[in-house]
Amino acid sequence: MLDSKILNKLSNIKILIVEDNEMTAFSIKQSLSLYCKRVDIAKNGIEGYEKFEVDKPDVVIADINMPEMNGLEMVKLMHDISPHLIVIIMTSYDSSENILGSINQRVYSYLRKPIQIEELQTQILMATKDIYNSKVLLLKGFIYEKNNKSLRDEENKIINFTKTEKKLFDLLISNINNVVSFSTIENYVWENKSMSSEALRMCIKKIRAKTYNNIIINVQGCGYCINSLD
Repeated sequence: MLDSKILNKLSNIKILIVEDNEMTAFSIKQSLSLYCKRVDIAKNGIEGYEKFEVDKPDVVIADINMPEMNGLEMVKLMHDISPHLIVIIMTSYDSSENILGSINQRVYSYLRKPIQIEELQTQILMATKDIYNSKVLLLKGFIYEKNNKSLRDEENKIINFTKTEKKLFDLLISNINNVVSFSTIENYVWENKSMSSEALRMCIKKIRAKTYNNIIINVQGCGYCINSLD
């Protein structure tokens, strides 16, 4: 088992296990549930695809040989919708056909059963490192995605800001855990226009109303900041 400090990097990751062997599925879920945001299990390819459509996992761990629909067929359907979905294939049948099929479906990793839990955890960490580095974790389950500059709540819904609210929030997020001065806020958000203290307070009030009360912290006499959960 890897160190818990390393595994905590998975705290924002949702995983779907698609495996018809209940003991294997339970063992994998047990090794990940303490560290991941969410871990779900599906018993076959059809159920796996249905859960994928609803839950939008970051990583799918799938067996190949399953009833109803095999793992590679399921992965093809998933990649048709989400081409960059991370998939880890596991199988007891290390055949050329399975290996070639996995390559064709652009799977991230191919593991032989019985699964070594530490190896699986390492593969997930390596596969999701960009997801971890591209997101800022905030309180109340809120997540800021750096790649598309969007804020999502605990239900994965995007928070819609006005142009001014977004510029202020993006400025504070880009200086996470650091105080941004009033003059910097005025120059960046209001550009060449004069910023009144009342206008700034009202903008912050609206952001808090759409998120939570202490998402933006007032540092008396200095400016404002947003602190990350880490």
